[in-house]
Order: sequence, then C-alpha cells, then structure tokens
Amino acid sequence: MALNPLPAGWEGWDADRLAAEVAEHNRRYWDDAEPTISDYDYDRLVEALRRAAPDHPVLSAMGPSADNNPGDPVVHAHPMLSLDKAYDEETLQKWAAKFEGDLVMTPKIDGVACSIRYGADGRLSVAATRGSGTVGEDITQNVLRIANVPKRVELPSDLDALEVRGEVYLPLTRFAELAGQFANPRNTAAGALKQKDPDRSAAMGLRFFAYDVVGGTAATELDKFQNATRWGFEPVEHRLVTREEVQSGYEEYVARRDALDFEIDGVVFKANDLAEQDRLGATAHHPRYAIAYKLQGDSATTTLEDVEWSVSRTGALTPVGIVAPVSLSGATVTRISLHNWGLVQQKELTIGATVAAMRRGGVIPYLEAVVEPGEGAITPPERCPSCGTAVEIQGDFVVCPNSLGCPAQSVGILGHYAKVTDIEGFGQVWLDTLVEGGVLQSPVDYYTLSADALMRFDRMGETLASKLVAQVDATRTQPLATFLRALGVPDLGKTASKTLAEHFLSLEKVRAATPAELVPLPKFGDLLAARVVDGLAQRAELIDGLLAHVTVEDAEPPPDTAGLPWVGQSFLFTGTLEAMKRGDAQAIVKELGGIAASGVSRSLSYLVVGNKGKAGSKLTKAEKLGVPVISEDEFLDKVDEARGAIPGDVE
Repeated sequence: MALNPLPAGWEGWDADRLAAEVAEHNRRYWDDAEPTISDYDYDRLVEALRRAAPDHPVLSAMGPSADNNPGDPVVHAHPMLSLDKAYDEETLQKWAAKFEGDLVMTPKIDGVACSIRYGADGRLSVAATRGSGTVGEDITQNVLRIANVPKRVELPSDLDALEVRGEVYLPLTRFAELAGQFANPRNTAAGALKQKDPDRSAAMGLRFFAYDVVGGTAATELDKFQNATRWGFEPVEHRLVTREEVQSGYEEYVARRDALDFEIDGVVFKANDLAEQDRLGATAHHPRYAIAYKLQGDSATTTLEDVEWSVSRTGALTPVGIVAPVSLSGATVTRISLHNWGLVQQKELTIGATVAAMRRGGVIPYLEAVVEPGEGAITPPERCPSCGTAVEIQGDFVVCPNSLGCPAQSVGILGHYAKVTDIEGFGQVWLDTLVEGGVLQSPVDYYTLSADALMRFDRMGETLASKLVAQVDATRTQPLATFLRALGVPDLGKTASKTLAEHFLSLEKVRAATPAELVPLPKFGDLLAARVVDGLAQRAELIDGLLAHVTVEDAEPPPDTAGLPWVGQSFLFTGTLEAMKRGDAQAIVKELGGIAASGVSRSLSYLVVGNKGKAGSKLTKAEKLGVPVISEDEFLDKVDEARGAIPGDVE
C-alpha cells in the first residue's frame, strides 16, 4: 500500500516523524522511481525537518542509496550540491537581496544531473550521476552514446582537466514517440542511464544540457556558458536578468512550459558574478548564490470508479481510469491515464481505490499514487474491445494482434497519417464512421476517396465532402521526412525521420538501408536501427500502395543558415495560398534560414493565412495562444524585405 499524500495535521509532526517520512519518500523517489507524493509536498517535508532539526543526519543522506547504484562509485572532486528552493516571489526577492549584480536565469530541467570529466588529452574519461552529492554512479559508457555530448574537447593550454555538469533528459517529442511505454520522461531517462547495454540506452534518444563548468577561465556564469558552447556542448537556455525581472522571467517559463521540448520543474537563478558567488559560499546542503523557483503540479485525491480500455494504432490496449470528478489546474477531471497494464499491476490498483491524480500544465492527468486500496479487482479484457480478437499479454502490455482487421487500429493509423501529413477534417468521429462504412481501411484509401462516395454518409454534404477530398489532394506531394514519419513505424518519429531523410536523401535509399548503415547515425543504436528497418519492411505493401498516389520529394542536406535573415523564426501555413503552393512557401522559409513548422505552438513566430479558403483550426489555436497571424500578402512583403537584406539577393 502506498503512503498517503500529506494528511491534514502533518505540520505538527515531531522531528523523528518528519525524518522517517523524508527518508521513506526519498527512497521511493530515488531507489524505486515510484514517488507517492508530489515534489512540492516532498519539499515541504524536507523544509519542515530542516527547521525542526537542521543537523539531522537524514538531511545529508538524501539521494539514491548505495545499494541502488549498480555502477562503480565515482567520488566527486567538488560536491554536487542541491539547490535551495522558493515557491513565491517574496522568498525569491529576499534571497536576491543578499548579493550585488545581475542574475542568470535558466529553466530547471526535470532530468538526471550528470558530471562529465575530460582528461589532459581532451577525451571524455568519466561520466557520473549526482548520487549522494559526494559519490555518484559511473555511467560513462551510456553518456558516450548521447549524441550531443562531445567525446573530445580542445582544452586550453592552461588546463589539464575539465568537468562539465548538466542535465541528461529525454525530449518530450521522443517521449511521445514511445507511446505510453513509460510513466514520465525523467524516470525514463534515469532508467536508460542505468542500462547495462549502451545500445539500448542510446536507442532512447537522451540529450544533455550543460549548466556548469568546473575549471577553465571565467569571471561570470555567462562566461561559463560561452566556454561550454566553444567546447561543443549544448548549453541550457540562459539569460541575464535584473532583480526586477525575476518574477516576469519565471512567469515567462510558466507560459512557455507547454511549448518546450523538455520537462521543467522550476526556474533556476544564479548570481552572475563568480567573485560574488565565492563571497556568498555554500552550506553543506546548497550554494547560497543559487536558488530554484519551483513550479507546482496540481494534485488531488479521488476515487477510481472504473477502468476502460482503448486500442492504439500499435494494437496496445491502454487502460484509462474513470474517476469521481475532481478539480485539477482549473479543470474538472473524470478520466486519468493509467499508462499500461504493467503499472496497474505494479501499483496493485483496484476499483474503489482512493488515488492521487496529478496534472502538470496541459499534460493529461495521470495516476500519481494509490492512497487507499479498493475491493474490486482489475483484469484486462480477454478480447479486443474493438474487433473481438483474443488479446495477448506481452510484458507490461495487453496487445491486439489483429493489426490488419482491427477497426480501432485502422482508425489510429489513419488518424496518425492525417495528422502528420496535415490532412484536416478527418476527426475521430468521421474516421470511425468511414472505417465502419468500409470506405477507409488504410492510408492508401484516402487517395481513392471521391466526393460522391463520402456524400452517402449522414451529415456529409457536398461542401464538406469536396473540402475533404481537396485536403487529401494537397498531400499528393510530400517531403521525405514527412512521408517516413506518417508510416507509423514504431520509434520512427519526427527526429529519426528527419535524420534518415537528411542522411539518405531519397526514399529508395532509405528502403534499401541495412541496420548496420543506420547504427552510426545520431540517436540510432542497434535496437532502433533494427526496429526501423523491420518496420519499413513490414510496411512495404503500404508504401508501394501510397507511391501509386503520392510523390515523395528527395531531401536536401541541411543548409548553412548562418547570416540569413530568418534564423530563429518559424512559419506555419494554413488555408489555401493564392500566389504559390504551400510546399513552395515552405521552401522559401528554409531558403531564408527559417523553420517551416508542422504545428501551432507558443514558440511559433508567425501563422500565415492563405488568401483563398478558410484557415481552420490552426487559426483558432494560434489566436488562443497569442501567436502572430499574418496574411499571405504580408508574408510576401516579409519575403521581399528579407531578400533585400541579403547581399546579392537570394533567388
């Protein structure tokens, strides 16, 4: 039975009770990777113990236990201290008033803290987790396989060693590609780093953000970031701010949270001047010159009333918890994610159980903990709820093996293809209807649709039918990366598809590639390479069928965008363009150094609305998020202006 989220009256616990709770929740978080209270509640417990018994030994023993570090121990030459925390502006401003000068602001990445050392020859020699702060776990072989970690650096003549610290994390786009196989990105990253097989670790697609440099010549935090960049590291986002800007900076990250490709659980502020840092010093627990302004996930307890099973396009049956209505992040929640059958078993979940549910930002609410057990057993269905085929138990997953005849899988595959290729109008209801009516079964069927065939269905008028056919026709030419991603090959998501396209340049060469040719590519290991090659082979009939209707454009190597006017800007097109095809407009964006975006997010620079036709749902979402919206004519004016700014013009 899991521990309860903090009950009423916990503030009255004595030091011994607080210490016991801190030790227990520390173990559950670090050793079991199964926290049963939120980070916010855990921090409250720790702070209460620190006030009641500031020298209690539990406070110096937080982090993973020695038994949970299967790798060789690595002693940190300089302790990797925790950060002090703030949950309100008043606490933050009191901290900032203790020193002089500006601050550096960075997002607090919710990943795994890591130290990477380089020897006198500039080669990566040791990588280790934070561990207890003084002793970590050796993860060198797995870190060597992280694509954006330099394997060798050019050390200055005055350095005989270097240590770079940062956060290993799993991009959210990659986490989404794993299709519910894991509970959250942080635990997935931690598990991947403990893999004994570096290829399996590499296949997860981990990344590294540098946030500190130990060694080297620097006078400020900004100098450290510049040094890290020069040595080939990807630094975490950073910006110099004044005391007056700390709250607005924090709120900026709160607003951007859903648009980031990594999970954050706060914003870190540091004194920029290293001399001032030396003056402030550190406690045994945390440096006095840095603080984490923590974000808070909204959690609440409710009752699990039932479990429903949905069928994904991969055939996995996903359990969804039906709960008594509860308010989370301003919304009434009645359904929570239970991830997979393995999690249901691991948490010994039962119908009638009191559960803690959490919602972070716009993320779907999920099961955080079991507070009290219920009495109703949960068993997976014996047959697929969509097609009636007998299911199979494959590890943590319940799977329908009827990949070609299961309507739910067909709907999922069709929906995935439409989403990736930007076919609008085929929502869940219409896909269900068209699959049931025998009109759609495979993505190939999109291209044989006629308005007359669609108009046979209730509520499908001539206007809507013609619009849907036009949406399909607009995808008869596709970039290679888009086509690959749309096929629905497991693990072949946006990043991997782009990597394949930019390396092989043509679909013919991608289809002819062997696993050995894929392994050396960034983020590809033996496991991912084999899955992609097998997945493409299994979809040979689908690919050939699509090629009868779709022209797949060869890719071009990534251009050198240095000095181009639209570097850092992104454009997304909606509606029908009058002056050119959408693909031509996207090519112009890339030609000028910009990004042709695939969807609406807060980070989008411009949504361009074509002069012909309706803009659709993209315009509604852009207006809701505050994304600048411009007309096709305004886009063309920007093109002329940008081209005029390039010496010699760009044709």
